[in-house]
Amino acid sequence: MRSEPGMAAPASVLGSWMAAAVAVPLALVLAAAGQGLGALAGGCSWIGLSLPLDRPVWALVNQPQLNFAAGAGATGYWLGSWLLPMLAACAALGLRPRSRSLLVELLCLQIAWAAVSVAGSWLPLLDPADGHLARWLALQRLPAALLWAAPAAAALAGALPAIRLLALARRRRSDIGRLGRVALVVAHLAVPSGAWAGLAWLARRELPLSALGGLALPLAVALGLAWLRYPPVHVGRLERPTLGGFAAVAVAIAVAAAALWFGGRPLPGGRAAGLLWARPGDFNNIRPWVEPQPLRLPARPSPDPA
Repeated sequence: MRSEPGMAAPASVLGSWMAAAVAVPLALVLAAAGQGLGALAGGCSWIGLSLPLDRPVWALVNQPQLNFAAGAGATGYWLGSWLLPMLAACAALGLRPRSRSLLVELLCLQIAWAAVSVAGSWLPLLDPADGHLARWLALQRLPAALLWAAPAAAALAGALPAIRLLALARRRRSDIGRLGRVALVVAHLAVPSGAWAGLAWLARRELPLSALGGLALPLAVALGLAWLRYPPVHVGRLERPTLGGFAAVAVAIAVAAAALWFGGRPLPGGRAAGLLWARPGDFNNIRPWVEPQPLRLPARPSPDPA
């Protein structure tokens, strides 16, 4: 009797969805971190972040001068939110931990997929007026249509998690037909993308068609690969998910949900929460719709006098 799980098994699909619930918030954090690191490279001070569900994420920074955003030193500040998730998407599968656990494979797969679909394809098109790449194109006096180059390139990277998913599926059954391969892509990749779009809609009550179009690009590539051909069989053996593994992923989901709640939950008046760990300066990039909450550790009670 074979002990390896099939990718269409309910436990595998559930584990994949739980992994996606960790990976999508992580993709938002990666996008904010990419902007924050790019700002640091340009001479800024990184003071906080905001992770809204319905807007582009922002690394909150103190700028060295008023016109910093228009200078050459701000290139990483504007492009880092796309570049870092793309690097993570390309590295997540190749540099994954050496483990035979199916949940580890699914987590790495979903991290790559979320980095491609949410951070690489969705976020650049979510705000064509104040989004990171849109602002950079405007400051460089480049055509706004070039904004679509970002999700197009991300869609090509989306082939990596799709190929890995289908390769994992072939270990258990090497003769999966076209419809079966398409169904696997829908279950493991399309459902998390659709759930994210639905969550964003709940926060905003509307979704820009351009962002949905960007989200659909990597999914179209994944479905096209599933329709056209088999990938090579994944050579590593996998073990079935365990209750301990599911519990660990559930804890990670709770941490990810807390990060989204404290770092970007919707607030009245179309505002969103943010986190601050340093004092804003005179030249900061905090948007009018961000309501940052300073991080304060509880004060230690003073000892009673003897």
